[in-house]
Amino acid sequence: MNTASVGDFDPDEPTIPPLTRRPDEPKAPEPVTRLRSAWKALATNPLCKDALDDEARNAVTFGAVDPAHLKALASVNNDGVNLLMRKPVAGGALYLVGPHRRYLDLFMLPDIINGRWGDTILTAMDPKADGLPPAYSTLHFDDGTGTHRPLTILTIHMRDRRALAEAVYDSMVSTYEADAGRRNVYTDSILQEGVKEPLTLFMVRVQFDDETHETYLVAGDGNSRLISLWLARTGGDIHEAARACVAAVIGSVDRKSPRSAAELRRARHAVATMAERVRAGLEEDPLTEKTRREGHTLSFPAMVVVGAMDDTGASMADLVIGRDDLLSNLHTRVTPWSDTAQNSQGMQRVYRNARTAGLVSDNEYKILTGTARVDALHTFLGLPPHRLWASAIHQQVLLAGPRAVKMTELLRQEFGFGRADRQVVGKRTGALILSPYRSDTIDQALRAFDNGGTITDTVWKHSWHLTQGSDPVEVLDEILAKALADDPAATAELTVLGGTAAILRGLITRDRGSKLGVKAEPLKTPYRATPTRILTLLASTLGGRKMLHSIACAHVTDNRAVKGKAFHTRAGQLDGRTVADGDPVIDKARAQVSIQYEWDLAWYADTELAEETVAATRKELAAAGKEDGELPIAAHIKEQRNLDSALTSATRAAHALAELSQSDPQGPMVFGSWEAVSEWKQRLRGVEELLEYGPKKPLKPLADAMTAVLNRSDEDGEDD
Repeated sequence: MNTASVGDFDPDEPTIPPLTRRPDEPKAPEPVTRLRSAWKALATNPLCKDALDDEARNAVTFGAVDPAHLKALASVNNDGVNLLMRKPVAGGALYLVGPHRRYLDLFMLPDIINGRWGDTILTAMDPKADGLPPAYSTLHFDDGTGTHRPLTILTIHMRDRRALAEAVYDSMVSTYEADAGRRNVYTDSILQEGVKEPLTLFMVRVQFDDETHETYLVAGDGNSRLISLWLARTGGDIHEAARACVAAVIGSVDRKSPRSAAELRRARHAVATMAERVRAGLEEDPLTEKTRREGHTLSFPAMVVVGAMDDTGASMADLVIGRDDLLSNLHTRVTPWSDTAQNSQGMQRVYRNARTAGLVSDNEYKILTGTARVDALHTFLGLPPHRLWASAIHQQVLLAGPRAVKMTELLRQEFGFGRADRQVVGKRTGALILSPYRSDTIDQALRAFDNGGTITDTVWKHSWHLTQGSDPVEVLDEILAKALADDPAATAELTVLGGTAAILRGLITRDRGSKLGVKAEPLKTPYRATPTRILTLLASTLGGRKMLHSIACAHVTDNRAVKGKAFHTRAGQLDGRTVADGDPVIDKARAQVSIQYEWDLAWYADTELAEETVAATRKELAAAGKEDGELPIAAHIKEQRNLDSALTSATRAAHALAELSQSDPQGPMVFGSWEAVSEWKQRLRGVEELLEYGPKKPLKPLADAMTAVLNRSDEDGEDD
């Protein structure tokens, strides 16, 4: 057999994936004059004629592959039926032009904010943020009479076109890198068969500082597919893909005015040239790599949002809410690879709904969503201009006072949980509570909020407010004075401010078994306790309140070398002298002891419990021959925790499904099939049977039993 022909094949050489569907024969862009019929269809359609302006209609029609098809989708048919697609959203409905093909290179950008790496975006409250972070809002039309009608166009402010290009670059790279497993990169699929599922597009008016503007379409649903199109076009390098997108869609980043008619003609000509190359390439067999890359990425299917109305039939006042609600309904999880980003974006929707319902003021909303700088804390709300209060305002709005009940209901509606316990609420809210510190390393702090954070009973079940003032230390001193006088509102406020500072400084972390130790060192504690338990202990004593105050004061210096100070939390005799609750802890050099580790804070929060637990731990270590080594968690303890966690999750899920069965149109079928429910019941009965191997209920001591018998005899005698 002749094997010479096999010698040139290298199985390790990178190749593009096998072809499963040939690219369609592409159409070159129609002359601009032939776009007018589609433009007029949008201008006369009653659902969008008042929702778009001329420039927006230009953007929709300019990138359409087949304007005749777009005209048909955007018109009203002979029976008077409006052919725009209706998508119900919170507070109204969005109207979309049905699926049609659009050119990738013409006015089409990825989502330049609200990316799926949302937990890493800096807010204006973060001093390391470079200027105000971009945020979408609803564009309003001014007819010159003082009337400002909302349009179905998002708007965003950018410094200049270079800033816009940087935002596109960051969006593409960050979305690509956010998913370590590349589960949402569809380059191979696109090279095999193109894009099948239409993207949902929104119009965005970009306003520049020089008072010029440009309109683009941006991906709402389908951002990953759009980025994957550019990856497939350019060969798989995300940086090259981002540069190609900017060059084709934005053009020169140094220009000071919108693209001229001549520049737009050149852009359409470049697309026409590409289409001609692909048509010629389709005659070759096999298809070349370039033909496949350009053929499958020249155009893609999409739907464009061109109208938005509220429940009364008027223009939707807040298109951002409609956009977010649409996207959250299109996907079970809008941010599949990041729980923190999912929670952050969900909380943004909660705050928007709260503002609409009048639960938060406009000034509070700007602080909560991070679109105002830290100085605005004092300007808007009279609070100290420090980001610790930017974190505290979230907790005050969510947990304190009469609105806490309604805010909790909004949380339940957004995230779909049943019972609102402190861990569930802390996990959902932690991302935005800590958002002013996003440029810092806050992973450990986020885990502490997942474990309840500062949500003690005092914080959640009492009405409290944030004390106003301009100097952080003076305000903290005022709060401490009230807390030492047993003012519950001041104690709650101090718990939030001092507790948040302690969490950010690593002095309070989540509860985990490996923290248990017998000597003061990093990441160890003398006894196990959740963040809320530690804070409850601290808030219950004078010394604990002084430690929270000291930690908060050290934190607002923005100098990690400054430490909080230790105070005694119980009265008694120590080294031959009497100490009282609240006295400073003094060492032999007559200096007040600083709180270095989490161990120190836990020790002083409850010294008696710490001493008892350390003694018990030493005894266990000695029995295991470990001396001062780490005490492993016993197998039975670990399984007890696993069982408790599993039962908690099962109970929560059953409660949620039971609630849904009363409100969902499916009724009992929300549980699934009868067979599935029967299987669950059988498995639960099996667990119940296994629990019979556990300890039996203890019998009463004989003396107690005899006393009970005698008492019954006396009572019987009296009855006789």
